Amino acid sequence: MSSSKISMLDLEHIAKLARINLSESEKITFLPQLESVLEYLDVLNQANVENIEPTFRVNDQKNVLRSDEIVDSFDQKTALSTAPKTQDAYFVVPGTIKK
Repeated sequence: MSSSKISMLDLEHIAKLARINLSESEKITFLPQLESVLEYLDVLNQANVENIEPTFRVNDQKNVLRSDEIVDSFDQKTALSTAPKTQDAYFVVPGTIKK
């Protein structure tokens, strides 16, 4: 590494922020990999984007969601009709929290 963009302390700080515990061997492995990513970002930063409008989509689609309309639905009795167990017009399911 000639002119290092990131130090071992920087890597340790990033790992701490990401709540990742790295062993010493992982730090030694990941440091050059992170350097490589940063070098590639430098290449991307050199791209001339002066006359390019920012975009959030790569195609011309606008809203692909259906309109929000009120439609008829199941009544409560029909919705509960296939449930294996109900009580007082509610679904009964096994408990997930043990007391």
